[in-house]
Amino acid sequence: MPHRDTVSWTAIIKGYVTAFNSEEALIFFSAMRVDPGVSVDSSVLSVTFKACGQSFNIAYGECLHGYAVKTSLLRSVFVGSALLDMYKRYGKIEESCRVFSEMPYKNAVTWTTIITGLVHAGRHKEGLMYFSQLSRLQGLFDDFAFPTALKACASLRQVKYGKEIHTHVIVRDFGAILWVANSLCTMYTECGEMQEGLRFFESMSERDVGSWTSLITAYSRIGQEENAVKTFLRMRRDTEVSPNDQTFASMFSACASLSRLVWGEQLHGMRCRDIISWTTLIGGYSQAGLGEESFKYFSWMRQAGAKPIDFTLPSLLSVSGSMAVLEQGRQVHALALYLGLDKNPTIRSSLINMYSKCGSIIEASKVFEETDRADIVSLTAMINGYAEHGKCKEAIDLFEKSLKSCLRPDAVIFISVLNACSHSGQLGLGFHYFNLMQEKYNMRPAKEHYGCMVDLLCRAGQLSDAEKMINEMPWKKDDVVWTTLLKACKDKGDTERGRRAAERILELDPTSDIALVTLANIYSSIGKWKEAAIVRKNMQSKGVVKEPGWSSILIKDQVSAFVSGDRRHPQSGDIYSILELVVSVAEARIIRLWNKDLKRAFGVIEICDP
Repeated sequence: MPHRDTVSWTAIIKGYVTAFNSEEALIFFSAMRVDPGVSVDSSVLSVTFKACGQSFNIAYGECLHGYAVKTSLLRSVFVGSALLDMYKRYGKIEESCRVFSEMPYKNAVTWTTIITGLVHAGRHKEGLMYFSQLSRLQGLFDDFAFPTALKACASLRQVKYGKEIHTHVIVRDFGAILWVANSLCTMYTECGEMQEGLRFFESMSERDVGSWTSLITAYSRIGQEENAVKTFLRMRRDTEVSPNDQTFASMFSACASLSRLVWGEQLHGMRCRDIISWTTLIGGYSQAGLGEESFKYFSWMRQAGAKPIDFTLPSLLSVSGSMAVLEQGRQVHALALYLGLDKNPTIRSSLINMYSKCGSIIEASKVFEETDRADIVSLTAMINGYAEHGKCKEAIDLFEKSLKSCLRPDAVIFISVLNACSHSGQLGLGFHYFNLMQEKYNMRPAKEHYGCMVDLLCRAGQLSDAEKMINEMPWKKDDVVWTTLLKACKDKGDTERGRRAAERILELDPTSDIALVTLANIYSSIGKWKEAAIVRKNMQSKGVVKEPGWSSILIKDQVSAFVSGDRRHPQSGDIYSILELVVSVAEARIIRLWNKDLKRAFGVIEICDP
């Protein structure tokens, strides 16, 4: 073109942005700046801010911000909205709020952008505060603000405020808009108002795959997997709606929880097998504790030519960690490196967890140290790893270092820190962090935090204070905290307090094998044989047996798991022959066949097999 004006430059830059070629868009904008006959206006600046957001070129975006201020183009609502969205993409929510507050004019897009940015950053209360301000303005509401506000209500379990938003939806006649209706249904179910959510779902005049998936996911989340399956079958039978990837993911999860993995396999065969269906099936077996099946399906997936994605590998790493098969975990790590997925935050934290659980804290710390910029998830995983390996000083030092780097801790990382204090017996430091999360970071301790403090008190031998903390917890007591106290009472010989703890557990779970076995042992230890006999008879009548331990072994890239007395393995005959030989050589009388002995016997067979 012999003559280029602002319109032609804007058109070419916008074309590149639309094609997601943001780097070229920024190159053309730089060339436009040096064209003497062309001036930058609000339209081209808005598009260029979008290019900066797409490419995550924060340095260019900040320079452009300064240019917008200098040229007064920031007074344009379109430029301001684009700048706001750019900072939101960067995760720089403080900058977004500052830009928003300085904007002289705001429209519906501007308000929706700041609300969305806050909610996506986990600052749900602030997002609802801005939504409340928006609701008082006339003519600025659009249908995109409602789903974001409802999502914030769901995250905060604020059903009361959610109902107020529902009223706004009705008044503004947005209820017929499908994505708003779906968000309302999800808000009710995630706030625990399942019946209200179901009533709203049934009243919807139109339903899409999102509507059905929301209900299926809700049923699966609250443990009503049978209803999740029935809803899925109803969708397939009564409508022409086709399930999507999220629908299948929820169904695979429900099937795994029901231990109906055959159904999961049928679902897998029902759809075109893609990486999502493979991944969810692998994850389902992983959640069900069937690690061998996870690796088997992963092998089949690779043979089918499906390329793993970032959601596939964490399940395999989780299985590798839980089964303590280090070599298998290393192979998954090598695959992540080959596919260029090792920088993914979820995979990185899964690698740290896997190496820690497999006993290789050095490799775990190496993965963490190679992280360009540690996030809260990786940091939590590393602190957990240090604590589990008795390196509590390193865990505390790492946490203190993160605080000095201005990384805001979340509730999960405080659980890890309190756990580290518990493992190292640092009672005073544990209470320091327990108070810090409340006083400085305004976090209300969850029952998991109280559980860590109970464990800390028990390890310190302060059983009376531990029992008092349990009784004063603002949360509903579960069997976890009482079990912690029970085990400590058994170790310290506090029979009376142990009896009370066992009784509390049995009130919550009458078939708890831990409570019944420990209670019987407590009675026996103090000579109350009659009471111990009654407890054991009660166990027999309820069919309660102590859950057997298990172990695994990796031979020739194949993971095999065993429980005590296991005869399911195809080579069980040979395994027991080797075990009997070992027993006879050792001249030992073995009353019970332990799972570790089975594992070792199988290892001997496989190693000796040419």
